[in-house]
Amino acid sequence: MISGLPGVVVVDDKQDELDKIQDAFFSAGIPCLPIRYRNAEPENQSGIDHVNVSEWISPRIVVTDLNLTEANNPSATILVGPLAMMLKKLSVRGPYLLCVWSKLEGLVADVIRLLEERYGDDMTLPLHVSVISKSEFSSNPESLKEKISNLISENLLFDVLLSWESRVSEAGRSAVAALYTMAQRKTVGSSMDERACVLRKVLATIGNEAIGRKNAQEDPALAMETGLIPMLEDQIRSMSSCELNEKWRTAIPEIGTSQTIDSAIKSKLNTFFHVEEVAGDYPKNCRGVFVGLNTDYLDENLQKFEARIGRPMKQLLHDEFLPNTADSSKRELRESARRETILGFLEISPACDYAQKKTKLPKYILGALIPEKFEELTNRSSNLGGGDRAHEGIHRLPKIEVGGETYVLKFSFKYQFGAQPNDNQWFGDSLFRVRDQILSAITYSCSQYASRPGVISFL
Repeated sequence: MISGLPGVVVVDDKQDELDKIQDAFFSAGIPCLPIRYRNAEPENQSGIDHVNVSEWISPRIVVTDLNLTEANNPSATILVGPLAMMLKKLSVRGPYLLCVWSKLEGLVADVIRLLEERYGDDMTLPLHVSVISKSEFSSNPESLKEKISNLISENLLFDVLLSWESRVSEAGRSAVAALYTMAQRKTVGSSMDERACVLRKVLATIGNEAIGRKNAQEDPALAMETGLIPMLEDQIRSMSSCELNEKWRTAIPEIGTSQTIDSAIKSKLNTFFHVEEVAGDYPKNCRGVFVGLNTDYLDENLQKFEARIGRPMKQLLHDEFLPNTADSSKRELRESARRETILGFLEISPACDYAQKKTKLPKYILGALIPEKFEELTNRSSNLGGGDRAHEGIHRLPKIEVGGETYVLKFSFKYQFGAQPNDNQWFGDSLFRVRDQILSAITYSCSQYASRPGVISFL
């Protein structure tokens, strides 16, 4: 299935008006999907239910009439409902430009205000709103075409984001074209089957080198994505220019200066750049995967776990992740924190061993997800030393989100294990995968901790 196109959707309840705006887009060389709004059908609640839009398009520009239901005495309170229903049906993801194509341009500001107040929690709101007056432009095709051509440039931030999205798509096409050119040069004058055979070999080589031949055989999708991403990045960078630099600088004047952002947004950014949430059945021997402790098995075998780990669970949590204090007022909070903290194991086998399938027992370190509401318990007071770490063998990541909840994530290098995960009853579901760059930082810290020198001195 071809997805992601077109990026422009045009909606109107009158066919002649729909044709005018559609023709303007086509004249400007911009493809669009015209949708006739059907108000007379009771079962068509959004007015566009008859078109299967949500599964295969991702519009960045939505052009719509304001009085979709042809109300006799239109007001903002009457107009906002049908507009919201139609936009929800489109299931727009990410920033988009809403262009109101109407004779009621005087009501647009009030309609958008109500849209933000009433529906902001239920739908994606537009980044920019533009108005095209039917009264002014309907009878002037050339002016309408010019207005359409300049829509995107009305908002610099939207313009630069859409431009980046377009370059990513173009970079993907360029990377695929480069691969095909390699294959064709080796098979000039040969058949289609021979060209396809060479192309498959080129792609297979890339996948094998990316994560190792045996791993690629088990997970070809991961192999190809990992192998092709550097090509995509290289293509994007090759498109940079002084003009592009200036566009980013103009659209985002804050760039290059220190920014203060909400802590919730910070945790979302950390999640985006540091970890990738995965399904529970994600391979537990995959490098960088964090596997939760099997709490069902633990409940019945706590003493066995404590014997293996070498200390009681309560002591383990406080020694490594929730530093204890003498403050009796925190007792209930500490008890809640112990109950809600999620222990798990992070796979940290060397990248070369993982790629070549040399590791007989994948290597794990102990980790803990501590809910954000207990963050104060993760910080040691200054008289205890060590900042927010119980000892030098603790590595803390910035706060991340897992399953919609924000956590403090810590790892302890004191507890390292070799295990066959598929046969290990202590291992529960996979929760997330730490991205390669962050995993490299963790393994580097772990190796430093393991090789730290001990010095005997007499003072």
